[in-house]
Amino acid sequence: MTATLDEIKEILLLMNKNIEAIHEKVTIICNKLDGEIFNECKKMSSHIDFVENVYNKMKHPLNYICDTITSMSDNKTICNDVQA
Repeated sequence: MTATLDEIKEILLLMNKNIEAIHEKVTIICNKLDGEIFNECKKMSSHIDFVENVYNKMKHPLNYICDTITSMSDNKTICNDVQA
């Protein structure tokens, strides 16, 4: 089965329309990635940095408090102080 020139031309026109539609969709996706999503990622990154900085500053004092409470409760110092 051989395609005529008109059939080939019709197929090529259809393929060209499909390629143009795909190109438009890719352009929209790229614009969203470059604009909205990139900005949101930057915001999230700065938030993560903030949380990590706060945690790094607070982890040693919090660990000290937790360790102190744990050792006091293991030695039953808390209960003895309450009763005395």
